[in-house]
Amino acid sequence: MEIDPEQSFRRAMGAYATGVTVVTALDPGAALWGMTVNSLTSVSLEPRLVLWCLGDRSAHYEPFAAADTWGVTVLGADSEDVARRFARSQAQNVRPEETEALAGVAVIRGGLAQLACRTHHKAQAGDHLIIIGEVLDVRVRTGAALTFFRGDYGSIAGPTD
Repeated sequence: MEIDPEQSFRRAMGAYATGVTVVTALDPGAALWGMTVNSLTSVSLEPRLVLWCLGDRSAHYEPFAAADTWGVTVLGADSEDVARRFARSQAQNVRPEETEALAGVAVIRGGLAQLACRTHHKAQAGDHLIIIGEVLDVRVRTGAALTFFRGDYGSIAGPTD
């Protein structure tokens, strides 16, 4: 049985285990949005840059594509419910009690790491918008990480956790 090339590509990318993050951003009306993202990548140390990819058809496209600043929370192993909530295709508002501030940017409370970012550059690539952010501030905590592998959540602990 022949496998569709798109399905093959999805399966290949699913074999690459990633961490799980929630990106947060304010829309022009000051509503805070959250979206689960596993495409976070470090780009540069000087300046400190990260990137993530936003699908063109995402229900979350407008608030994130337009945001000047945004937050990233790297989720801990105990946050699968948070990841699942913000992974839903329907739009998800973030409640104020779910957040804390980092350099004036709202990030999800807790997590293993939090980044406050300012959009540095955007580029269209295929059916995604690549968003590169300059990291304004960082907060790091210990603990096991939430992972995503072959379509399912798991966890991994570091040698010092």
